[in-house]
Order: sequence, then C-alpha cells, then structure tokens
Amino acid sequence: MANDIYQDVFVKAYQSLHTIRESGKEANWLFRIARNQCLNAMKSRQRSERRLTNFDGLQDRLSREHDGVEYDEVQHLRDALDLLPHEYREALLLAEFEGFSLKEIAEMTGASLSNVKVRIHRAKLKLHTILEPILNDYE
Repeated sequence: MANDIYQDVFVKAYQSLHTIRESGKEANWLFRIARNQCLNAMKSRQRSERRLTNFDGLQDRLSREHDGVEYDEVQHLRDALDLLPHEYREALLLAEFEGFSLKEIAEMTGASLSNVKVRIHRAKLKLHTILEPILNDYE
C-alpha cells in the first residue's frame, strides 16, 4: 500500500511539474502532493475498514507494550488525536512530531501562518480536554 502511494506521488508530481511556481519551493510542492495522496488513501482505507471490522485478537493487541509505554496509554493518545478535526491534528503532528516550522506547515497546507498557530493552539487545548480525565486517573 505504501509503495503504491509512493509511486502515485511521483507519477502525480511528474504530471504536475508545470505547476511549480517558485524556485526553491519544490520540497513543499512535493510534500503537498504526497499529503493529498496520503489523505485520499486514508479515506479509501477508512471506508473499507468500516466494512471489514475484525475483532480477532483484540485483547492481545490491547495488552501489548509499545516502546516501554503501556499500549493503553499509546492508544489513548491515538484515540484522542483521532478526535481532533483534521486541520488541527495535521498541524499539531507536523509541528510536534515531524519538527516542521510553522512557516513550512503554512506552505504545505496552504493555510496562513496565523491560522497554523491557531490550529496548533486549539489542538493542544482539545487534547488537554480529551485526555484530562484519563490523566487524572494516573494520579
């Protein structure tokens, strides 16, 4: 699946070479193509997963450890991130987990710099609200 998306990105990039507007912005242009291809694949995958929900081995998956962190804690974070609106989640993940600057995120997503800042701030507030009851249980 990932190899198919990877190949599709470069085919799409080749077909869209004429749309590059500024020299020096090729990486952001390519990232935007890759982002759109991944979003399309995720939407397609989610539709098919809804049809093929499989509960076999659920208990095993819930009790596993993930890099020294209990799987439940990792899953709580993933679930909380999934509850965020797409724009908030994307901006937060690009900034906090991928290390992109706010300016780079704005260029990649087509949002203004101030909008990226607002999205990240709101994402953090929503995450705090979602995870607060769970975090209080650990105290």
